[in-house]
Amino acid sequence: MKIGVLTGQPEPAEGFDETFYYIKSCTGRTKKPAGGVYNIISCFGDNVTARKKPEWVATSPSGKAVRTNRIHRFLWDYICPSVEDYKLQILDLVNHALNDEVAGVHLESIGFPRIEYCTCNRCAEKLKESNLEWTEWRAKAVTDLIAEASKLVKENNKSFSVTILPDPCFGKERYGEDFHALAKHVDFFLVPIYDMAYSTTYWLETLALDFSKQLEKPLYIELYASDPGPEIKNILAAIVSVSNYADEVILATHDPCLTKKIQETMVSDNELTKYLQRHKCKQMTDIIENWKKVCTT
Repeated sequence: MKIGVLTGQPEPAEGFDETFYYIKSCTGRTKKPAGGVYNIISCFGDNVTARKKPEWVATSPSGKAVRTNRIHRFLWDYICPSVEDYKLQILDLVNHALNDEVAGVHLESIGFPRIEYCTCNRCAEKLKESNLEWTEWRAKAVTDLIAEASKLVKENNKSFSVTILPDPCFGKERYGEDFHALAKHVDFFLVPIYDMAYSTTYWLETLALDFSKQLEKPLYIELYASDPGPEIKNILAAIVSVSNYADEVILATHDPCLTKKIQETMVSDNELTKYLQRHKCKQMTDIIENWKKVCTT
């Protein structure tokens, strides 16, 4: 198992195998590409564009896919995946990222917002033209964009990956995320499994096992490690729970200082060391041994 970090600092974090950094988040704000790290681009989650182009927002009988939707309480606003001009913007941003010496390009919010989206006129027309049924058409719409982005990245000999939502059973029906079809275009999948406490962890292991059985490419699991959030001992427990199934664990700290604090605490706290020994988690023990070199420099 490798260890990575999602941080707000546009440079590789010491002691981690890989660093992930947003150049476009679901807020819609963009930043310059960063060399040496995985540049994350949020696709259809985009608050800024939804505000500027309300006619582009995904819609259904449940209302628009925006944060003010009281039925679904979306965390961000979603653009309809059938807006061709917007998809070109995504691909342009991918190309822009490749102008720097990035470690890789990573796309998130790649699918439809929920199972009943989108029923706008654009989608209705494209569905009819496809001669496919609803679920298959939505999955093809998502996969086609990922295939285009992947081709751009692979032509530049960079790593390409996507985030899929933490539903190992109905991801295709709910979001248009066809794991089998997407696997042809990605180097790995990242699954965010967030909790504000991780006070219990059996469910983490269940989800990690389910995904590891289904995905045809390496599985990266992203754990919430920001502030305010889980205690460091609970973060460690979460890592242990998924360690037998994840090829890499990503700690989403979003803060270089917090990243360093987690490293230093795991290195210095003897109780955490004993916890790892009891659970025979050699993968994390080896990582912490390496962190000792980082924390003493």
